[in-house]
Amino acid sequence: MHYKRVSEYQLTDSVEGKTVLTKYFLVKSQVKVFNGSEDIEVPSYGIEISEEIFLNEMLIRKLVDRVMHVSPYMEKVEELLRYFKDMSVSPLHLCDIIDDNYYKYVDDYDEYIKICKIAI
Repeated sequence: MHYKRVSEYQLTDSVEGKTVLTKYFLVKSQVKVFNGSEDIEVPSYGIEISEEIFLNEMLIRKLVDRVMHVSPYMEKVEELLRYFKDMSVSPLHLCDIIDDNYYKYVDDYDEYIKICKIAI
């Protein structure tokens, strides 16, 4: 699966003498969506969260999780990404929180395809 990082936010925190660097990435890829007669490739935005834990400037643990296909609308996913950063969401909790918010995004791909049909 090919994707690229489109934007990034960072948080640095100190917990029990350890430095925790958390990075929040907006990632872009492509997904095929069936429009009733054929598969159409549309842009797809997702979220990647990376957490690195350092002790005395030495990396002791790294966690990464990503959810690739949240919505074809970059602005919606960017807003969700900023919310996750503000709430200090860790990679361990990304999938659980996305599952709780899934209903807000599930129809975006169908809506996007309808707009593409009108534009053609």
